[in-house]
Amino acid sequence: MARASSHPANSEQARALLESPDFFSSAASIPRDMTCNGAGSFSFASPVCTPFAENNRVYGKLFRCAAHWEHRPALVLLHGWNAECGYVTLFPRIARRLVSHGVNTAMLELPYHAQRKPTEPGAIRNFISEDLARMVEATRQAVADTRALVHWLKGQGCPAVGVWGFSLGAWVAGLTACYEKKIDAAVLATPVVRLERVIEELPFCAPVRRSLISGSVDISKLSLLSHRPQLAPPDLLVLESIYDLFVPVDTIEELWRAWGQPEIWRVRHGHISIWLSPPLLGRVADWVACRLSARG
Repeated sequence: MARASSHPANSEQARALLESPDFFSSAASIPRDMTCNGAGSFSFASPVCTPFAENNRVYGKLFRCAAHWEHRPALVLLHGWNAECGYVTLFPRIARRLVSHGVNTAMLELPYHAQRKPTEPGAIRNFISEDLARMVEATRQAVADTRALVHWLKGQGCPAVGVWGFSLGAWVAGLTACYEKKIDAAVLATPVVRLERVIEELPFCAPVRRSLISGSVDISKLSLLSHRPQLAPPDLLVLESIYDLFVPVDTIEELWRAWGQPEIWRVRHGHISIWLSPPLLGRVADWVACRLSARG
């Protein structure tokens, strides 16, 4: 992304979006056009409409429990930034582990990823973009899409629904847990806590930094520290990689304190290697199954 900026900053539009009183808290409902096929794939229209038709359709895959899946708890998995590889290879393994514990598992493609990446010339093709309005809009859309899927799962009869996100997905999961009362448990694995700090420090965010110079947009409003979860601390699990070079460890500690000291696992991993530890992911899956079964 460290190339010359090719899109306008759209600072005024971004600021107007962030100042909207219902930016995250607008009413959520069950998607009316949910379509599912026999292989478990599903899609529905995003509650948030962007200028790009491909991005306005939400895609995912549902791994159902064998018998009476509607009466079992469910979990929504949210991938990281540009982490389509993990979505395809890692998430099905996690899903199968959870299904073996009696937890349905839904994988969700975030805005501007995989099938949702626009192909038209000149279109925004990245969640993290120098077009601040599109980036802010993508954040709102990701939360709205996740909430819609949670409502659909609850509407099918699932007694408890949780979310588990990685990195960017953990940030989205955290924001969702602050505004969706139907969520019963959440796992934040190496969450992006302070988006403004990530933009300031990481090289690949240089285009975003350039756009922020051109207009006063308070990105700190997207920080997890600016919000409070609907969940009680026992229903939250935070994973902190003590060797993380992308997400500063001190920001995760700050979140842990601000959110009432929920359960936190400080593990000897980096930002990426935490995804590649089957024993650790298995422990998290066990925690999820225990929490959701207790709530269901």
